[in-house]
Amino acid sequence: MSRRRCTILVALLLTTLCSLGALAPADAADDDPELSVAITTLEPTLLAPGRDVTMTGTVTNDDDHAWTSVQAYLVIPASPFTTRRQIDQATSDGQAYTGVRVIEAGTFDEMGDLAAGQTLPFRVEVPYEQLGITGAQGVYPVGVQILATDDEGNRSPVAVARATTFLPLVSDAEGSVPTSVAWPFLMPDRRGADGDYNDPRSLLADVGQGGRLRNLLDLAASTPAEGSTIVVDPALLVGVDDVANGRRVGDDVEVTAEQKAAASIFLTDLLDLARARSPWILDYDRPDVLALSAHPDLAGPLREAVDQATSSVLATYQLSGRRVSWPTRDGVTRDLLTTLRGDGGAPVIVTPASVPDWDRRLGSLVQYDTSEGPVPLLVDDVRDGSTPGEDSATTLRQRVLSEAALATLERTIDPDSRVDAVVLVDPQWDPGADWASGQLANAFSAPFVQPVSLDGLLTRSLATYDGSVPTTARARPLSRAQLVAATEILQKGQTLGSIIAQNDGFDASSARGVAEALAVRWRLDRSEALTVAAARARRTGATLDRITIEAPSSVTLSSSKGGFPLTIRNDTDEAIRIGVDLDSSNPALAIPAVDPVTIAAGERRTLTVQIDLGTQRTTFLTAGLVTSQGQDVGATTTFKVQSSSISTVLWVAMGAAGVLVLVALVRRFHRRRTGRGGVTEPLADDDD
Repeated sequence: MSRRRCTILVALLLTTLCSLGALAPADAADDDPELSVAITTLEPTLLAPGRDVTMTGTVTNDDDHAWTSVQAYLVIPASPFTTRRQIDQATSDGQAYTGVRVIEAGTFDEMGDLAAGQTLPFRVEVPYEQLGITGAQGVYPVGVQILATDDEGNRSPVAVARATTFLPLVSDAEGSVPTSVAWPFLMPDRRGADGDYNDPRSLLADVGQGGRLRNLLDLAASTPAEGSTIVVDPALLVGVDDVANGRRVGDDVEVTAEQKAAASIFLTDLLDLARARSPWILDYDRPDVLALSAHPDLAGPLREAVDQATSSVLATYQLSGRRVSWPTRDGVTRDLLTTLRGDGGAPVIVTPASVPDWDRRLGSLVQYDTSEGPVPLLVDDVRDGSTPGEDSATTLRQRVLSEAALATLERTIDPDSRVDAVVLVDPQWDPGADWASGQLANAFSAPFVQPVSLDGLLTRSLATYDGSVPTTARARPLSRAQLVAATEILQKGQTLGSIIAQNDGFDASSARGVAEALAVRWRLDRSEALTVAAARARRTGATLDRITIEAPSSVTLSSSKGGFPLTIRNDTDEAIRIGVDLDSSNPALAIPAVDPVTIAAGERRTLTVQIDLGTQRTTFLTAGLVTSQGQDVGATTTFKVQSSSISTVLWVAMGAAGVLVLVALVRRFHRRRTGRGGVTEPLADDDD
């Protein structure tokens, strides 16, 4: 018996030391251990008496040295969390408390040695009776902690790495709570000053087999349609279509047939999934709406261009859905919400920081009354803290279940609560190629879960949020100079689009260029943003400069009426239809209009323009090119037009003078003939 008591005391001591280790910072055993842990499976999804807990995952050694005698332990507390606030407080420092290690023989994994750069799997299985929990309803944080010996032979009871997720236990839930997952698909790349994508290789990898976006799409497709919503950035559709067809990838990038096929398949699959799930549509390339609201004098035409870019893409890919705005986390103000409501009342995605008086009992979708009317807000209740470990499809599943379980418990206590379980997935997250092992779809079969889409939530009666909204934003929006540069792109693009004979989507392409210049991503590289926007404006301007008009330096008419040539050169790659505007230095002179003409790409056309100077002897004309709407195109040319005509009086005078001269000549000739006859003819009397 004494030996047994000694064994028990040793076990208790080890348990106490391990418990203390669980509360200590993870880096106590090593200055900066570079070990990462991912939980890949967890069974069961819902905790219940008699159900053993099995967790599997991987440990990766990113250190430059090996770790030896690696062990993995399951960790769980005796009592659960019963409110979301408790979870937030526990995870606020990034070192989530996960309870006490289970150290009984056979419950932990002896993983062996872990070389630098190596990844090893772990598996821990603990019978329900050995979990040491109270069995109370709530959400139990459950995780794995890794013990190991470093390269100097040091081993501490403090974990060198850990990962945490949550395991709900709900035994007598009444009813179910609305539960939904939103899947954002944003454009990860951008186009540079030359019009090509900055990193097309990464985009191709993202949408290819095993790529981040491909994995995210496959995981989203595995969930029930009624419990998920696809949030689409139209710029992603255009970008994937471009790389799938080898467009705008640069001459140094070779896109293989396999990459093209994978990109095309991804685009088709994304569109099929979105069409089947009432998608929410972001503005093209997620523009900086805060910057637009800060400069109302520039915002109107720019918003119209963004809307045109978005609408044209939706029409091209035959996609329809609810339009939605997504400002940045710290970029929401009262004036911004008023402006967005004025644009049509589309939902706005915000975080709790933007609505500090928001309470979960109001629900994730609330109504906020602006001076322009009510606007729906989707509060993305992202956790400010973090749980250790890599995110996986399994941890997402457990998060969804935990949110729903806590909402269920709250509704049991407070029947008037509208709390729900809405999870907006991180758009940068990669669920990994083994996403299927997470069995995310199982979350929607829990008895307290009611799958519903965001549209389904929005059609219900919404609670009103009447709390405060920040009057100023902590985020720094794009500069006015950036908006001015985008305006220049817009104006020059509109001019060029109005004269291209076969427009065929040029206006929509130009609008996309404007939207891309306003993308919120440019906040991270403001100087490059201005460079790219200025280059695009210059490129469009250079195209316009290749359309010119030529006139003779001087024109002399043979009378007051006559014609003169004007030559239009089209050195662009597009056929154009353009008109000519003539202006005289003499405002009293009326110049007939010149009808627009069509000129093929690379050709020139000469027009003969008729003019009547009337009583004017000379005038200066200025010729310029104009669109069909009368907008000036390019430089003008000025030349002199004069008439060689003489007035009628002068002609009469000259005619009279001519007659007089003729009469004088006749008389003189007659006199000369008369004079010669008197000298040569002899008189009759002389013969006598």
